[in-house]
Amino acid sequence: MWDIKFYSRGGQGAVTAAKILVDAALIDGKYAQAIPAYGQERKGAPVYTYARIGDEPIEVKCYVYRPNCVLVFDLGLPDIGIDLYEGIVPGTIMIANSLSPDCLAPHLSIAQVATVPANDITKEILGNVPANVAMLGAFAKATGAVSLEALETAIKHKISGKGGELNAKACRRAFEETRVHAKA
Repeated sequence: MWDIKFYSRGGQGAVTAAKILVDAALIDGKYAQAIPAYGQERKGAPVYTYARIGDEPIEVKCYVYRPNCVLVFDLGLPDIGIDLYEGIVPGTIMIANSLSPDCLAPHLSIAQVATVPANDITKEILGNVPANVAMLGAFAKATGAVSLEALETAIKHKISGKGGELNAKACRRAFEETRVHAKA
């Protein structure tokens, strides 16, 4: 089972990303749940969002305390005291909104770091909006937990019309541009 933790700031779309991810998992015939934790509920404040994806029914219904996959939307969070490695288990995959795997400190429990220039891709295709769907494309590439096709379908269900098409395009481009690096 994938136990996923999203690190972001208010306004970066991580809660929506978790919901889209769950929809994609369901499209792929898996079990899934999204659990948001809003915290201060203001733009720029740290936001933690959690999701689980599994091949079997998921019995546990709580926050993810021992993630095996972490998505980092904002690499500035450690500067305000956020520990991106809290609770991670051996074999964890870290996915960072960055070009370089050096953006994350080495940690014994990290098996892979996946990097994607999510902000750049999003800005080029969609303009000044959150890079959440690009981060989902990187997640699909790094983990294989959901298919790119299911993500594109889930995005188009959530966002109709041309906006949905462009968001799906950003997701696909992020999938293609994600680089997976062994051991941080």
